[in-house]
Amino acid sequence: MADKKEEKTKKPETSTKAMIKKDDKKDKIEKILQVFTESMGASRDGVEEYIDLTEKKKLTQKEEKRRDELQLEIAKANGLQNGIWAANLSYGKYFKFLATTRSNLVKEYDCKTPLELMLVDRIVANYWRSMKLDMILNRLIETEEGGYSFNDSKMNVIRELGKGLESASRQLNTSILFLKELKQPKLNVKVNTENAFIGQNQQFNVNKQNEQQQDEIIEPK
Repeated sequence: MADKKEEKTKKPETSTKAMIKKDDKKDKIEKILQVFTESMGASRDGVEEYIDLTEKKKLTQKEEKRRDELQLEIAKANGLQNGIWAANLSYGKYFKFLATTRSNLVKEYDCKTPLELMLVDRIVANYWRSMKLDMILNRLIETEEGGYSFNDSKMNVIRELGKGLESASRQLNTSILFLKELKQPKLNVKVNTENAFIGQNQQFNVNKQNEQQQDEIIEPK
């Protein structure tokens, strides 16, 4: 009889432990799902670790290496905001020019959204590519002394470079137009009519007056 009583007293404790384990597992599942469903970005833990390392007075060689790794990792993760990808389009000696060009465009058009910043990066990339192709083409076509020399192999290279230049120039113009379109102020129009159809080049109003329909077309000035 004593054994049976002990079993009865143990059952609630066992069920409670099982419930705790189940809740713990549920929490773990939620945390793991959150990690995999959140947008990829700079790890908060990585940023905190970087701050701790920079605030530390003396670092070991291993800690210095880790600090530099974290710095690069965080910079890359935020490359759309800081422009690191556009600045590294070419060799290190051109870094300052590319970074400055990108920064000037961001300021000129007051770019803040990811889409606006992406377009600025594309403008810088296509501008740089078109200018480099232009330079190569000009030097292939004309010698430093002002003379010209052509052969079949050179003509093939010039033809391919010309195609690349045309493509880069087209993409450059498209990106510039898209950015300008995005940054155009929104058009606010107040129309005091029963029906108004506003197109790109004209405004068409339909009014009912004295039970008769009158059409009015207002041409743009």
